[in-house]
Amino acid sequence: KAKILFVAIILALAIPAGVIFVKRIIFPSFHDKVELERITDVPILAEIPECDKENFLVVKDNKNNATTELFRLLRNNLQFVFATPDKKVVMVTSSVSGEGKTFISSNLAITFAHTGKKVLLIGLDIRRPKAAHIFGLNNRKGITNYLSGQETDYNNIIHHTEVKGLDIIPGGPVPPNPNELLLNTALDELIAEMRNRYDYIIIDSAPVGLVSDSF
Repeated sequence: KAKILFVAIILALAIPAGVIFVKRIIFPSFHDKVELERITDVPILAEIPECDKENFLVVKDNKNNATTELFRLLRNNLQFVFATPDKKVVMVTSSVSGEGKTFISSNLAITFAHTGKKVLLIGLDIRRPKAAHIFGLNNRKGITNYLSGQETDYNNIIHHTEVKGLDIIPGGPVPPNPNELLLNTALDELIAEMRNRYDYIIIDSAPVGLVSDSF
């Protein structure tokens, strides 16, 4: 009985440990800041908690809740990353859909706007445009109209928001050829022009693990 009990205890410990080990090999992931710092040399600027989807825009003017403070920390740390005054374009992306790209880019743009700067949020996830909906704007005219030549004046695709200093270029109608559309030289010319008009440009992009649009 003692031997059977000993073997049972060993198996009870070994089987779950084996399952966890195999799972970590097949599906590698990190679970906290310490583990991420151990596996990469990329600097960590801030940790943003997952929030209720009903309260998407969590950064409010004159508010001091924990999430707002974390976005302010991210903003302040990003300012140390910018090498020169003309390099203030930030593209937000992640591996797969649903990880919070639009959430981060939208609230980060608001945080920069609260400092009195002119900020432009560009919705370049043109396969699943969300930015316009979040700010209560119309998505019928956006960057896809401009890149496809349907709209020649970029001023017509810039929308003002209720946040002072923050403008948005939404994704616009979903095109049949999003990847080819993003290769249009008109996008380079648009970004170059917007650099002169805005202090910061935040780009909400597609997930790099699923499509090549962000590259």
